[in-house]
Amino acid sequence: MGFDISATLQSMEGAVKNTVTTAWPQAQAIWASFEQTNKNILADMATATISGQMSKAELQSYLDDMKTTLQAQLLATEIMALAVAQAAANAALDIFWAAVNAAIPTI
Repeated sequence: MGFDISATLQSMEGAVKNTVTTAWPQAQAIWASFEQTNKNILADMATATISGQMSKAELQSYLDDMKTTLQAQLLATEIMALAVAQAAANAALDIFWAAVNAAIPTI
């Protein structure tokens, strides 16, 4: 299965939207900024992991950092509780993780 960054980002956005529910209008701008800033980075990390140039452990470490960053950005708006911001960040980046893992060729 191939990796499609655009489809993955769209799924990630849906996960954030479904998690923050009524706070989506405010969170949407944060998501758009996060996506714009990180799209190429995520695509490069996916490609490196799928091709074996980056380990899954290294990818997971970077994703943990990104989760923390997205969570902090969502919390900065003061529109949602910590648990919701954490759940939204986890949901989005867990989708990315799953998409990359699905694209890794099995031997």
